[in-house]
Amino acid sequence: MWTIWKEELYKISSRKIIWLGVFLLLAFATIRLYGECTHYTTVIDGNTYQGPEAIRKDKELTIRFRGLLTLEKIRQIYNEYGFFYYDADTGNAAGNYLNRFITEEFTNFRQTDGVDPEEIHFRKGADWENNSAYLLDRKVRFDYVYGWNDFAEMYVLVIVALFVILILGIAPSFAEEYQLKTADILRTTRRGKGAGIWMKILAALCFTVTLTCGACIYLWCIYLAVYGVQGLDASAILLSFATPYGYCPENVLGFFLYITFLGISGAILLTGIEMLISALCKNSFLALIFSLAVYLFPVLWMNVLRFMCPFGQTILSHITHFMVSMPVYLPVSTGFALPSEQMVIHLCTALIVTAGGTYMSYHRYRNA
Repeated sequence: MWTIWKEELYKISSRKIIWLGVFLLLAFATIRLYGECTHYTTVIDGNTYQGPEAIRKDKELTIRFRGLLTLEKIRQIYNEYGFFYYDADTGNAAGNYLNRFITEEFTNFRQTDGVDPEEIHFRKGADWENNSAYLLDRKVRFDYVYGWNDFAEMYVLVIVALFVILILGIAPSFAEEYQLKTADILRTTRRGKGAGIWMKILAALCFTVTLTCGACIYLWCIYLAVYGVQGLDASAILLSFATPYGYCPENVLGFFLYITFLGISGAILLTGIEMLISALCKNSFLALIFSLAVYLFPVLWMNVLRFMCPFGQTILSHITHFMVSMPVYLPVSTGFALPSEQMVIHLCTALIVTAGGTYMSYHRYRNA
């Protein structure tokens, strides 16, 4: 029985396009991180630093101010370093991580061109209450999280692209056997219409989970090598990818463990869906096309179709939540500011779809 599992796993992993795609994807992430690290600059006490030294200087500077974020701490940073801005002549950043943080989060910086510090001022009134006050009302633990902001953006890109690569690997699993006329032969063997099918599904599942975990571990390693562990105990709300509304783990480390879990859950869900599509299609190319269409359909729904549908608001809401539970959105669903109860429903939806897709793919292939 395990021979079938090994053979199916070998068949999936022998597709060169998968490894080429993974190599290019991770190479892109590595080169981008290298470029970000190389061009990183900071200005401290009139001295300009660049590259890894600048990162080290900013981390050392932030140690003085890490801890509970307070209005007094913001004022102290402003009094010592002023506002962050970009030099109008060179376009280079004229500031460090500390004053960049307070400038972006507590001033009108994003409403200016960012080159004239005289135009920048702290938010006031309703603007302050709506856009900045939440950072002081939640007992936020401040620390250097610049690199982890970048990690969050890169993680999303890698996971979404990796799922496309995984589709290339697992979509032909059953369809290829129909096309090669080997399905009938395999189903005549002693285990071919029972445990053998489950072994094929298990092989696809093992491959997707292993590759997803491998990509996540690689990203963790390269970012830890550049930025170290400082900032992992800071409040996750400091991350631009996190949201002050809905469910969010307390610290940065918890946030990344959470989205890593969502990524792996998305990979498992993707396997269940793709195995069903593969079992329904008699042609590998059609299986691939339908798989990509199903994977990307939630994006079409969220951006176009939901605004055109004549359904009532309640039905539209249920459909939209279902779409957010699908593989293309599940790993990044933290950005939708969903409460914990809704996230549990999304994960349960993903589990039901995975189980249903797997069960139906088994029976479809067995009885085809």
